[in-house]
Amino acid sequence: MIKNKYAKKCRDTRIAIGGHEYEVIFTDLRHEDAAKELYGRHEVKDNIIYINNNIHESRQKETLIHEILHALHFNYGLQHKEGYIDALSNGLFQLGMGDYIWTKIRKKS
Repeated sequence: MIKNKYAKKCRDTRIAIGGHEYEVIFTDLRHEDAAKELYGRHEVKDNIIYINNNIHESRQKETLIHEILHALHFNYGLQHKEGYIDALSNGLFQLGMGDYIWTKIRKKS
C-alpha cells in the first residue's frame, strides 16, 4: 500500500497512460479549502490518480477521465487550463468513454 496524505485506501487498480503505469486509488479526499469539494487528484511524480470514494459512481467515472487527461497533457508537455480539461472530460464521458475505461480497469483488479 502506498503511503499518502489522504485517508485510508479503499480499493485500487492500475492503468497505462502514455507508456507509464498509474495506480488508481479510490479513497476519501478532502480539499485543502473545506468549502470546496475534491473529486480527484493526479500525482505525476508517483504515477497515482486519486478518485474520491464518496461521490456517485458516474462522477467517479468522469473524474477518472479528467485525471487521465491531466496525466496525458503532462506526459506530453502540453499546457492546458482546467476549464479545457473539464469540457473535454465531460464530452468524453457523454460519449461513453467513462464506462469503457471503468470496465477496463475493473477487469485488471
